[in-house]
Amino acid sequence: MVDVRIKNIEESDVDTIISEDMVFQGNIKFSRPAMIKGQVSGKINSDNNVFIEKGASVKAELKANELSVKGNLDGVVDAAVVEFGNTSTFKGDIQAKSLAMESGCIFSGTSRIGVAAPVAVSETEAEEGPDKA
Repeated sequence: MVDVRIKNIEESDVDTIISEDMVFQGNIKFSRPAMIKGQVSGKINSDNNVFIEKGASVKAELKANELSVKGNLDGVVDAAVVEFGNTSTFKGDIQAKSLAMESGCIFSGTSRIGVAAPVAVSETEAEEGPDKA
Protein backbone atom coordinates (compact mmCIF):
# COMPACT_ATOMS: atom_id res chain seq x y z
CA MET A 1 0.00 0.00 0.00
CA VAL A 2 1.22 3.49 -0.87
CA ASP A 3 1.55 6.10 1.87
CA VAL A 4 -0.55 9.11 0.80
CA ARG A 5 0.82 12.58 1.57
CA ILE A 6 -1.58 15.50 1.30
CA LYS A 7 0.03 18.78 0.26
CA ASN A 8 0.49 21.53 2.81
CA ILE A 9 -0.69 24.83 1.39
CA GLU A 10 0.20 28.18 2.92
CA GLU A 11 -2.07 31.23 2.85
CA SER A 12 0.48 32.93 0.60
CA ASP A 13 -0.13 30.20 -2.02
CA VAL A 14 -3.79 31.21 -2.55
CA ASP A 15 -5.54 34.35 -3.72
CA THR A 16 -8.77 34.13 -1.70
CA ILE A 17 -9.20 33.15 1.95
CA ILE A 18 -12.43 32.69 3.85
CA SER A 19 -11.06 33.07 7.37
CA GLU A 20 -11.93 31.21 10.58
CA ASP A 21 -14.27 33.95 11.81
CA MET A 22 -16.33 34.09 8.60
CA VAL A 23 -19.71 32.42 8.00
CA PHE A 24 -20.88 32.51 4.38
CA GLN A 25 -24.17 31.29 2.86
CA GLY A 26 -24.82 31.46 -0.87
CA ASN A 27 -23.09 30.90 -4.18
CA ILE A 28 -19.36 31.45 -4.64
CA LYS A 29 -17.42 31.40 -7.88
CA PHE A 30 -13.59 31.36 -7.85
CA SER A 31 -11.23 31.56 -10.79
CA ARG A 32 -8.03 31.53 -8.69
CA PRO A 33 -6.91 29.24 -5.83
CA ALA A 34 -9.01 29.61 -2.68
CA MET A 35 -8.69 28.50 0.95
CA ILE A 36 -11.64 27.98 3.28
CA LYS A 37 -10.98 28.17 7.00
CA GLY A 38 -14.45 29.25 8.17
CA GLN A 39 -18.01 28.06 7.56
CA VAL A 40 -19.54 27.95 4.08
CA SER A 41 -22.87 26.62 2.85
CA GLY A 42 -24.30 26.83 -0.65
CA LYS A 43 -22.66 26.28 -4.03
CA ILE A 44 -18.95 26.61 -4.75
CA ASN A 45 -17.81 26.71 -8.37
CA SER A 46 -14.10 27.01 -9.08
CA ASP A 47 -12.06 26.81 -12.28
CA ASN A 48 -9.06 26.34 -10.01
CA ASN A 49 -8.14 24.68 -6.70
CA VAL A 50 -10.06 24.78 -3.42
CA PHE A 51 -8.46 23.98 -0.05
CA ILE A 52 -10.70 23.25 2.95
CA GLU A 53 -8.52 23.59 6.03
CA LYS A 54 -8.67 21.83 9.41
CA GLY A 55 -11.43 23.39 11.50
CA ALA A 56 -13.43 24.54 8.45
CA SER A 57 -17.00 23.39 7.92
CA VAL A 58 -18.42 23.30 4.38
CA LYS A 59 -21.86 22.13 3.31
CA ALA A 60 -22.04 22.62 -0.44
CA GLU A 61 -22.38 21.48 -3.97
CA LEU A 62 -18.75 21.93 -4.98
CA LYS A 63 -17.05 21.92 -8.37
CA ALA A 64 -13.28 22.46 -8.63
CA ASN A 65 -10.18 21.47 -10.52
CA GLU A 66 -8.42 20.17 -7.41
CA LEU A 67 -10.02 19.82 -3.98
CA SER A 68 -8.00 19.25 -0.84
CA VAL A 69 -9.92 18.65 2.39
CA LYS A 70 -8.53 18.73 5.92
CA GLY A 71 -11.75 19.92 7.60
CA ASN A 72 -15.41 18.90 7.38
CA LEU A 73 -17.24 18.65 4.05
CA ASP A 74 -20.84 17.62 3.50
CA GLY A 75 -22.18 17.68 -0.04
CA VAL A 76 -21.76 16.79 -3.68
CA VAL A 77 -18.31 17.09 -5.27
CA ASP A 78 -17.26 17.16 -8.92
CA ALA A 79 -13.50 17.63 -9.33
CA ALA A 80 -10.56 16.38 -11.34
CA VAL A 81 -8.53 15.57 -8.20
CA VAL A 82 -9.84 15.10 -4.66
CA GLU A 83 -7.69 14.46 -1.61
CA PHE A 84 -8.72 13.91 2.00
CA GLY A 85 -6.26 14.53 4.80
CA ASN A 86 -6.21 12.54 8.04
CA THR A 87 -8.21 15.25 9.87
CA SER A 88 -11.01 15.38 7.27
CA THR A 89 -14.60 14.22 7.51
CA PHE A 90 -16.73 13.80 4.38
CA LYS A 91 -20.38 12.92 3.91
CA GLY A 92 -21.86 12.94 0.41
CA ASP A 93 -21.12 12.02 -3.18
CA ILE A 94 -17.94 12.45 -5.21
CA GLN A 95 -17.20 12.28 -8.89
CA ALA A 96 -13.51 12.69 -9.72
CA LYS A 97 -10.77 11.48 -12.00
CA SER A 98 -8.51 10.84 -8.99
CA LEU A 99 -9.14 10.33 -5.26
CA ALA A 100 -6.56 10.09 -2.46
CA MET A 101 -7.25 9.49 1.24
CA GLU A 102 -4.86 9.58 4.16
CA SER A 103 -5.32 7.03 6.88
CA GLY A 104 -7.58 8.52 9.55
CA CYS A 105 -9.99 10.44 7.33
CA ILE A 106 -13.69 9.67 7.68
CA PHE A 107 -15.61 9.05 4.44
CA SER A 108 -19.34 8.34 4.30
CA GLY A 109 -20.92 8.36 0.89
CA THR A 110 -20.46 7.28 -2.69
CA SER A 111 -17.69 7.86 -5.18
CA ARG A 112 -17.27 7.56 -8.94
CA ILE A 113 -13.58 7.70 -9.69
CA GLY A 114 -11.85 7.80 -13.07
CA VAL A 115 -14.97 8.67 -15.03
CA ALA A 116 -15.88 11.67 -17.12
CA ALA A 117 -18.61 13.99 -15.90
CA PRO A 118 -22.11 13.11 -17.14
CA VAL A 119 -23.52 15.18 -19.98
CA ALA A 120 -25.75 17.91 -18.60
CA VAL A 121 -29.41 17.62 -19.55
CA SER A 122 -31.47 20.78 -19.87
CA GLU A 123 -34.59 21.05 -17.71
CA THR A 124 -36.76 20.97 -20.85
CA GLU A 125 -35.17 17.71 -22.07
CA ALA A 126 -35.52 16.17 -18.63
CA GLU A 127 -39.24 17.04 -18.52
CA GLU A 128 -40.01 15.97 -22.11
CA GLY A 129 -37.83 12.86 -22.18
CA PRO A 130 -35.21 11.87 -24.80
CA ASP A 131 -37.72 11.04 -27.57
CA LYS A 132 -39.38 14.46 -27.58
CA ALA A 133 -36.33 16.74 -27.69
